[in-house]
Amino acid sequence: ANFSEQVVESFPSDISTGIYYGWACVGNGDVHKMVLSIGWNPFYKNIKKSVETHIIHTFKEDFYGEILSIVITGYIRPEKNFDSL
Repeated sequence: ANFSEQVVESFPSDISTGIYYGWACVGNGDVHKMVLSIGWNPFYKNIKKSVETHIIHTFKEDFYGEILSIVITGYIRPEKNFDSL
């Protein structure tokens, strides 16, 4: 689940890029484990950050348009570039 540009721009400017972990909730649903990537987006020529959330749960249907709430509880590693698969 990706956050919109407006939401990403509202994140604290001093938050480091990298991979984080924590908890996520879609709408008024249950809370699930998640990992989160905060990084420079090559699609935007690396001038804009993106925030992508991977919720560790299998949903029965899409949840486009729902409110995604997250709590970041820890940091895993810095952002990395990969030369190949």
